Amino acid sequence: MEEWLKNVPGAQALFDWFGYWPSFHDAEVLSVHLNRTGTSTVQAHTWEMTDKVDARGFFVCRKHCVVTFEVEELAGMDLAHFNNQNALSNLDFYKKDSEFVLDFAPAHGLQGTVRAKKVSIQLTPGIPSDSQYKEQED
Repeated sequence: MEEWLKNVPGAQALFDWFGYWPSFHDAEVLSVHLNRTGTSTVQAHTWEMTDKVDARGFFVCRKHCVVTFEVEELAGMDLAHFNNQNALSNLDFYKKDSEFVLDFAPAHGLQGTVRAKKVSIQLTPGIPSDSQYKEQED
């Protein structure tokens, strides 16, 4: 894990959950809540895809969780195409100068960036109740 990331509250817990930093490939952005002052949040459901295949021919996924990025002191954003399904190709999270950047690369739906002075991360294990993903973990 990169040195700057070690100083982000909650980043170590996310790293420990997977054993590596996730790419958020195929993750779904569940919500974006923006506030002009105070804390704004972005929530994404993500998981780890294994190399095992189930009886239906789908890859078995495990370690489902909802990751909440809590951002404060918004520095800018450029978001588009949020809809009823916001699947990501990947989510890049990095630091540029004094700002943290969340960069959403879409597979379908939400795309764009959020920049903020402060970020913390919350992890909630499990599949969200309103998820279209119904497969349970092994």
